[in-house]
Amino acid sequence: MARGNASERRAEFPEGEQTGPADRGAPSAPAASIRTMAIALMILAVSGVVAFLLFGSGRTERERGTDRAALAVPWLDPDGQPPIVGALDVNPGDDSLWIASNTGLFRLAAGHDRPEQVTGRLSTSVGSGEISAQLAIRFRGPDQLVASGHPPAGSELPPVLGLIHSRDAGKTWTAVSEVGNSDFHAIQLSGDVVVAGLFDQPIVDVSTDGGRTFTGRGAPEPIVDLEVDPQHPERWVASTVSGLFTSSNAGQAWRQREPVPHSHFAWPRSDRLYRIDPGGPVKQSADGGVTWTHTGSTGGEPTALAAADTQHLYAILLDGSVKASNDGGRTWISRVTP
Repeated sequence: MARGNASERRAEFPEGEQTGPADRGAPSAPAASIRTMAIALMILAVSGVVAFLLFGSGRTERERGTDRAALAVPWLDPDGQPPIVGALDVNPGDDSLWIASNTGLFRLAAGHDRPEQVTGRLSTSVGSGEISAQLAIRFRGPDQLVASGHPPAGSELPPVLGLIHSRDAGKTWTAVSEVGNSDFHAIQLSGDVVVAGLFDQPIVDVSTDGGRTFTGRGAPEPIVDLEVDPQHPERWVASTVSGLFTSSNAGQAWRQREPVPHSHFAWPRSDRLYRIDPGGPVKQSADGGVTWTHTGSTGGEPTALAAADTQHLYAILLDGSVKASNDGGRTWISRVTP
């Protein structure tokens, strides 16, 4: 999901996985001379003026946004703010493929070769406004979405949206919880269980009541992608910048399985977990991510993976290509060609 001001939280780490406190016994640095301090203050002042002239007062990279009209591929910006694709999922109501990217929320209808942008309106007790870009989404039923993310620049909505819900395929949205407090990332569902990593923090939030309340669990590192067993919500698989991890007890303890970073997952059935690694190789696991077998390759750099069922998979690549597989990832065809 897109970058934001995630709320500060603490979570309990399992025994043996805590990180130690910083070394407080190191000697302090010598005091800077008056001349050095003056030079430093001058550099800071000049830098502030330059930043103001370039970007405007208080405007962040996220708030500057992306000029979609100038992009060769309007449904994502490879050079824009990461994550380039926050989520890829299938609407079980009409089998359309949905892309949540750093330029907008897009719907690829069955049989079509170009995604169309979806813009909805979110109403909360603290503001309302349109939303589309910089979302993480997940379908929980036909036309029913849960999401998190950020509003566009200048919106009266809070900068982080918490967990929100739509019953009409993204046209209208309502708040569920944590509006203004949490930036959820890599949202996954298993029945009434909602599992979501907090952006840029080694914490995964867990809800057992459909997202109304959450409890924090420690993670080895900030999560890149996360999947939950659709039949057994205590089984998780996650990727980070350091590798692939699994948990068999809902994040209370983790075990690293492989050092491969930045994998993306799809878990359509308990015995059929898929992953796609940097470069495009696709693998599957029948035991929840403990062991893996090579299946095929998309032939490009992936940014997200989704599964409609155990045979029908979708991947979106860094250049905006959308690939589809009808045989469990063994072979792939192009659905969208930039």
